[in-house]
Amino acid sequence: MNLYQKLDLWVVVIANILNLILTLIFLNRVFGRAEWEPWLGYGTLVMAIPLAAIAIANLMGGRSWAFWLLPLVMVAYLALEFVLDYLLKLDFRHTALLGPYLLLYYLGLFAMIGYAFLVGRMYGFITLATYFINLAATFFSYARVGHGG
Repeated sequence: MNLYQKLDLWVVVIANILNLILTLIFLNRVFGRAEWEPWLGYGTLVMAIPLAAIAIANLMGGRSWAFWLLPLVMVAYLALEFVLDYLLKLDFRHTALLGPYLLLYYLGLFAMIGYAFLVGRMYGFITLATYFINLAATFFSYARVGHGG
């Protein structure tokens, strides 16, 4: 297995970890464990570091645009999440900022699914499955508590 294959597998692992942590965040909102949300959120935010490093390695290695752009979409979402929720501590989920935030959120998740499919069909379907688990938790949370956060 060469370096890029290893990096690709790391992106797939990170994508699935992100989906599962986000699932836990939404379920914690429903089940009254809001105090865990910041810590779970930190778990997602730290994923921006290896994703950015892998994107840069892919770019510098002359790989196709998809191998560096797709991780950067998720990095952009995680950076926005950090700024809005952790740095500025804005209640943006009840403002006009929610639309662009959600757009970047879903673009980031779709980008990770796309990357996983580039790596391999099996990886794509696994990532798609964890995405649907995340999506189900999102709908369940929204139906019970609204945007929360």
